[in-house]
Amino acid sequence: MTATYLGFAAAVAVLIASPGPVVALVVADARLRWPLWTIFGGVTAALILLTAALLLIHLALDLEPFILEAGQVLGGLYLIGLGAGGLLRESETSPTQGSEAHYFWRALMVGLSNPKDILFFLAFLPTFISPKQPLATQAPALIVIWISIDLSILLAYSLLSRHLSGSRRAAPMLRILPNLCLLGLGLGSCALGIASLMS
Repeated sequence: MTATYLGFAAAVAVLIASPGPVVALVVADARLRWPLWTIFGGVTAALILLTAALLLIHLALDLEPFILEAGQVLGGLYLIGLGAGGLLRESETSPTQGSEAHYFWRALMVGLSNPKDILFFLAFLPTFISPKQPLATQAPALIVIWISIDLSILLAYSLLSRHLSGSRRAAPMLRILPNLCLLGLGLGSCALGIASLMS
């Protein structure tokens, strides 16, 4: 099982480190403050999705493709709204700051609507579960691995963003790039979801 857990850890690290909506939020929020509540919201969303996927695997249930495809479109629309709203706010002279609850719930909603996480859990999670051992003993290990790597990588992104925000060259890019990333991910998610629904 050690090799399986190491493989899972490597796959999780690649998934989380690749730019995604939660990473974009962390990078954007880190310019203004420590994004601990943003990170907490993103990790909580991943924990909910991981737990739900493990439960589905345990019960051997299949989700209707329509549910995932419709969710992909709705999630994409939410990301488009966040990205467009962020770009509009960047044109204001003084950026507004929300409450800690605002940052948490926003990151939670983004994480739950992230098709990358949903597809990863449903498509690849079963390959890291041994049918020869009870799921109840494997699930806690998979959850701890995910949370540890998720926290580590998101904290690393926030530290990098805070460091680069002091640079005159990098600061403008950090203001615009995360919002463009959210907008692009949202458009891509909508396009894929609509294409799947129409096929």
